[in-house]
Amino acid sequence: MGGYASRFIFNMSNIAVNSVYRGRKRKCIEEDELNSESDFIDRTMQTPKRRKLLTTAQYIYKTLFLEEKGSDITVLILGRAWRLHKVYISQSPYFCSMFSGSWRETNEKVIMIPIADSNITLDSLQMVLGSFYQDEVTLEPKDVVSILATATLFQLQGLIDQCTEIMIETTNIKTVVPYYNAAVSYGVSPVKSAAKKWLEVNLLGYGWLHPSFLREITSELMTELISSPGLVAMQTEFCVYMMLRVWLFVQISNKEETVQIDEFFKNHSWTEPFLGTEDGKFYITPFKSLRYKYLLLHDQDVNILNSDNLIPQEWLYDAYKEQWLHLLRIDANKDRGPKSINDEEFSKECFRCGRCVDRPGEHVWRWTAFHFGLDLVVYLDTTSLKIKRNHRLDTDHIKANHSLHNIILRVRLISLNEQRQINHMQDSGMLRLSLHKNEEKQVMILDKQLTYPLSVSVNMQVVTPFVTNEDEKSTTITIVSDT
Repeated sequence: MGGYASRFIFNMSNIAVNSVYRGRKRKCIEEDELNSESDFIDRTMQTPKRRKLLTTAQYIYKTLFLEEKGSDITVLILGRAWRLHKVYISQSPYFCSMFSGSWRETNEKVIMIPIADSNITLDSLQMVLGSFYQDEVTLEPKDVVSILATATLFQLQGLIDQCTEIMIETTNIKTVVPYYNAAVSYGVSPVKSAAKKWLEVNLLGYGWLHPSFLREITSELMTELISSPGLVAMQTEFCVYMMLRVWLFVQISNKEETVQIDEFFKNHSWTEPFLGTEDGKFYITPFKSLRYKYLLLHDQDVNILNSDNLIPQEWLYDAYKEQWLHLLRIDANKDRGPKSINDEEFSKECFRCGRCVDRPGEHVWRWTAFHFGLDLVVYLDTTSLKIKRNHRLDTDHIKANHSLHNIILRVRLISLNEQRQINHMQDSGMLRLSLHKNEEKQVMILDKQLTYPLSVSVNMQVVTPFVTNEDEKSTTITIVSDT
């Protein structure tokens, strides 16, 4: 009996102790939870809560422009009445001069603005007129030409600058020609420059593979591109002519299946040179801009010229004459290449050739189609570009036997981004090289920023140029001594 009582008292004692312990533990937990919750509440109360309210600019745009409340002037454009406010639209020099001078519209409540530019649309007017009531606008590249046209009408330089930035950033094969035409129409020289640079780099290596793109290029623009020393040729100068015949094909046939082009020229219907006919006169200027003396360097190229029957023979007379005189001087060992030439002469006279290198590594190619006694070998690796005067005894071409030959050249290495815009360009500038037989010289150390595929563009002068007196009725060629 005594043992049972003592066990009972002991158990009750433990229960009491445990009960007190659990109570204290629960109290500590509750206090911790309370402290944690309190900390969370404090942090919550101290954390700023951002809510976007209707700003003053948004209120002005919604109330005054969209809802047209308080309008004091009605502007009629493209058949729509825009109820606006003089104090806002006077931000435009166009409207400001209209309202502040002695113009008839100064005191009128309704004015009409005639629009002759097809690029100006109701959507672009909505955007541009609405910009008077906002502190920022969002422009989409697909609308940028229309907005530029409208902003130019109202002389809004800030909006024109925004359009300029967008156009330069989004120049690609789909936009480059419309951007160029818009830049010419509205006097936006940075866009014109960017578009022309894109065309110079991509026309021959990429653009001429897309007939719909070629169809957009006008005769005037094509003439400017072909005349440019900055045009990046692929292979040799004859590729410029081959591109032009594709351009002519899509212009006169209205077809885009260029697989038919050889068949088209093989079976052409004209019996006299096409560019001398009434139909051909619209396409003369680009063909007139070709550097004909560099189209006569290979018998297969000449055969294509004769077979196409596009170019009147009299256009080629001076080119044949000049090349023959060069060959005579080379044969007499009197032409060792140019020692000096100014930028203007070089740009006009230079032979344009090029190459596209798809991947880094060691690359070697030859340019032998000069027929001026030179066989040039180009070496390109990941660090440098070199040129060698290859003097082989078994060559099939005319060989200049003098020990030293001068050439003047300019090399550009061009990397492009996804839109085929110039990502990085390394330019050697004009270089004068004197090459002995089989001598190799380094032309450039490659920049590390260059990426592949890499376009290699070379402008070169390998013979002493002739001075042509174009003022005389009959062409007179004067030999410039190289000694």
